[in-house]
Amino acid sequence: MNPEQSFAQNRLLQLAEQLLKETAITGDLVFFADEDEGGISGATWRFEDGDHTLLKDSGFKCMLMELLDSLIHYRASEKSTDTLNGVIHLEKSSPSIQWLTADEAEKKVKQTDSR
Repeated sequence: MNPEQSFAQNRLLQLAEQLLKETAITGDLVFFADEDEGGISGATWRFEDGDHTLLKDSGFKCMLMELLDSLIHYRASEKSTDTLNGVIHLEKSSPSIQWLTADEAEKKVKQTDSR
């Protein structure tokens, strides 16, 4: 894992440990970047209603969006990647991040829509 990927993964783990330690939430968040501005432009949340409520009530949702915005700004400033979009997967509240191109992120949304 490269240092930037390690940093993003470690920050996600810290956030989940801080805010979701007593939960077992599973689902996906597909996020999109504003290619021009270098920040987050939108997200598709794929969680059960109760889990989505827990994510909001715990503050995790808001803080995750802020973290993603910062990570996207950093990646955009490096100008060395076209993978500014991605997916966060929570498995029993343990997060992982996968960076994707805009087309790959759109395909992820379509895959989950077809389930």
